[in-house]
Amino acid sequence: KTKRKRPSPEHVQILNMVFERNFFPTTDVRQELARQLGMCPRAVQVWFQNKRQNWRTK
Repeated sequence: KTKRKRPSPEHVQILNMVFERNFFPTTDVRQELARQLGMCPRAVQVWFQNKRQNWRTK
């Protein structure tokens, strides 16, 4: 099993910019983000799920 990789601060900044515009990005947007950032689409999806959950609790 490979170790989990945390997104770099630059990646987090880009993900946050997209999150501010759209809480629920489409599959195409997530795939494009994953391609640009060098992450797998599932990691991008999970990042958005976690971000939404943190946003709801605050």
